Amino acid sequence: MLQVQSLSYEIKGRPILRDIDISIQKGEFYAIVGANGAGKTSLLRMLASDLKPAKGEILFKGKPLRSYSLKELAYARAFLHQSNGMAMAFTVEEVVRMGRYHLKASQEQHNVAIAECMRICEVEHLGDRKIQQLSGGEQQRVHFARVLAQVWDQKDVLLLLDEPVASMDIQFQHQTLAIAKALTAVGFSVVAILHELNLVAQYADRVLMLKSGRKWWEGAPIEVLKPENIYAIFGVQTKVSTDMATLTPSVQTCTVHYSAAKFNSNYKHELAMELKEKYENYKKDNPKARIYDCAKALQVSEVQLLLTQLSDDVVLLKDDMWAILQELPRLGHVMALTRNDACVHERKGTYPTPSNEGHVALFHNDDIDLRVFIQNWAYAFAVKVKDLLSIQFFDAAGLAVHKVYLTKDSNPIAVYEELVNSYRAADQTYFTINIPAVLSDISIPDTEIDVDSFQSDWLNMNDSHEFFGILRKYSLQRTQALRLAPSGFAEQLPLERFTEILNQASEQDVPVMVFVSNKGCIQIHSGLITKLVTMENWFNVLDPQFNLHLNMDAIDQIWQVRKPSTDGDVNALEVYDKQGNLIVQLFGKRKPGIPELELWRSLLQGQKV
Repeated sequence: MLQVQSLSYEIKGRPILRDIDISIQKGEFYAIVGANGAGKTSLLRMLASDLKPAKGEILFKGKPLRSYSLKELAYARAFLHQSNGMAMAFTVEEVVRMGRYHLKASQEQHNVAIAECMRICEVEHLGDRKIQQLSGGEQQRVHFARVLAQVWDQKDVLLLLDEPVASMDIQFQHQTLAIAKALTAVGFSVVAILHELNLVAQYADRVLMLKSGRKWWEGAPIEVLKPENIYAIFGVQTKVSTDMATLTPSVQTCTVHYSAAKFNSNYKHELAMELKEKYENYKKDNPKARIYDCAKALQVSEVQLLLTQLSDDVVLLKDDMWAILQELPRLGHVMALTRNDACVHERKGTYPTPSNEGHVALFHNDDIDLRVFIQNWAYAFAVKVKDLLSIQFFDAAGLAVHKVYLTKDSNPIAVYEELVNSYRAADQTYFTINIPAVLSDISIPDTEIDVDSFQSDWLNMNDSHEFFGILRKYSLQRTQALRLAPSGFAEQLPLERFTEILNQASEQDVPVMVFVSNKGCIQIHSGLITKLVTMENWFNVLDPQFNLHLNMDAIDQIWQVRKPSTDGDVNALEVYDKQGNLIVQLFGKRKPGIPELELWRSLLQGQKV
């Protein structure tokens, strides 16, 4: 019925749609979904020949759409617009009759078509009413009847519906889509923009997801309506279940909670007191809980909890992160901590003088090895809990990116106190942080990837760091890239291989590099690992200078990954959670210019060293 080939659309040079390829079959109900501004209406208007594409082609019944006259299109396609305001006070019957003006038919034929369309849309009792006197839902049903009247006598019609049920109650939402679905059974093709995903699941044969003007996913509702896809498009958390008898998915949106104090400063004191009380009560009931655990339980950030504790023991520091980082070597021997949701990396030593490489700041010596993405650092605090003193850093969402704890071997406390006093923020009163919108990692379906070019770029890497650029170039998530890697360069391993390999590295004295990262920091340990302990669901390295705490329940995938470099291939053991986030990454200990340890390579291959 309809083929869309490499379709793009622009407004004053601004791209609205880019390289859309879709095909719509006769008798198919095809739904289009996407966030506001994704390009849905622009696409539908091009399918209706209301807009001209910047490039690409639309074929309708085997002919270019642009070759049809308006009169020919009036017989072959009907378009229900999103907005159908009318200035003149026409009656309902007059509005429906407008759909018949182009047709050459007897009065009886017109009357029968109009009566049937008004009856099926349940507006016949409104025939004498003025259109402006009706509710929004009633008006939409009238215009749907008008659009149906336009093609009531025709065969193989393309029916284009832009948010046809947006203002209707639940009864008429289902009734309207049921009418459209029934027409597909007699040869109509329906293309409908819909926002209610459960209606999409119930009535659509296939679904197109648009994001920022691009085709994101396409397929049957059961293939497309998955929590990760819905989050990528709309930024909301959902739970999706499937009726196995009909294979129809059902989407349940997780409730969004707001406090008025988050957007109205008049209530911030009340919020502070309320949150402080909740925090204190939770700590009383859970005395062993760390602030990270408290924040997760109370569904707030660590920063928001710290702000309720501002005092001599919790001090907000100035937001000059680079200046504070340059002061860290003065503290002497400390413990550096970097974590993500599933893993904590703790390394003792003295911070070297950092170097600023533009997009990244580096700390590098035998003990403290960090890659700091300072553009993602927003808040700093000095925190005292009993006798434990620390400097803690957080991102704009209030999530910890790095913490520095004094040890018994640190320089005198006076040095710490001098640093805190030098960088104490002037305002030490509670405020609500403005959490930025969470942007999902941009990726596209496997079918849209130029796999040959991607694999060629992988094979031509000269340094493993080039991998990040390749991910960006092809808009790939890490686990997606591993699935599409050249043969022999990425192998998924059984989950138990992680502990097996680390235990073997410990037993056979194979030095390793352990990377743990978040969006603000990468922390690295290089050397032997000796004391490995499993406690319930936690796997731990408990060495004097290095500790690792890994939540084994969070692990979903483990991969052995091989990347070319000028020093030969480099093999990594990579651990991922269910969302595809990298939890921890291990290499054999090495430096640039030195080939990978054969001991490490043999370990990964399951050979006895």
